[in-house]
Amino acid sequence: MLIRVFTTDDQSESTLAMETQVDATALMTMAQPRAAEARERGAEWTAGAIPFFVQELVDALQAGKPGQEIEMQATNAAMAAWLYDSVHDGVSADIFAQCDLVFTLSEGGVVQYDRTPAAAS
Repeated sequence: MLIRVFTTDDQSESTLAMETQVDATALMTMAQPRAAEARERGAEWTAGAIPFFVQELVDALQAGKPGQEIEMQATNAAMAAWLYDSVHDGVSADIFAQCDLVFTLSEGGVVQYDRTPAAAS
């Protein structure tokens, strides 16, 4: 699974901030213990985790944090997306694993999340 993060400027021009590959199955396994909390707290709370972690990721990139921290933040954003999609939107593990994730952070702090068919390897 490819994770791509874009940022946009005040002219709505987007720039690729980072991209990384993650193991979708491992990601979903790591997120499993958090599924009950996502269900309990509801869709709005779970959806809110996505922009939170994307902002944390972009902040880490801009601050020049080590690669390990950046990878951790990318994984957190992807896990939040999986939890929302699986718990509140009924997306199956098979469907999710066949997708890439695209996060776009606007100048104003709004995050757009898209799940797209995985790019051919």
